[in-house]
Amino acid sequence: MLGSLMTYCKEEDGETLELLYRTYKNKMFYIALKLLEDSSEAENIVHDTFLILSEHLERIGDIKDKKTWNYIVTILKNHLEEEIIIREKQELLIKLIMNLKYPYKEVLYLQYYNELGSKEIGEILSIKPDNVRKIASRARKILKEKMIEMGYGR
Repeated sequence: MLGSLMTYCKEEDGETLELLYRTYKNKMFYIALKLLEDSSEAENIVHDTFLILSEHLERIGDIKDKKTWNYIVTILKNHLEEEIIIREKQELLIKLIMNLKYPYKEVLYLQYYNELGSKEIGEILSIKPDNVRKIASRARKILKEKMIEMGYGR
């Protein structure tokens, strides 16, 4: 991970970024892992946080200063909150799709999870491709309305 981060920063900033990485990587990973409970996602969040830090190294004074840690934690926390919100939305969307009636649920499931086109879905469900598109459109509208009712989206 450090190697890929180094390609994003100027040569003179490389030492600072490397020292930041070696000093805080494990602490950041621990926090991310505790909240996400997924080591791969935690690694991605830590990596993304270091990418942001690499663009703002001028804001960092003494690497071991508490202000530096607070700055890092703030960026990490924002990323974690975004990730958690995305997860919640995805989980809710899956539940809402599974609660749709026939043929809405089947069409969306085949379309998004099996990545099938209207023609293939039509053959499976014995309906015309045009109807598949209309059903998918209505299903997305239903989902959008339910998500808005629940406070997600506009």
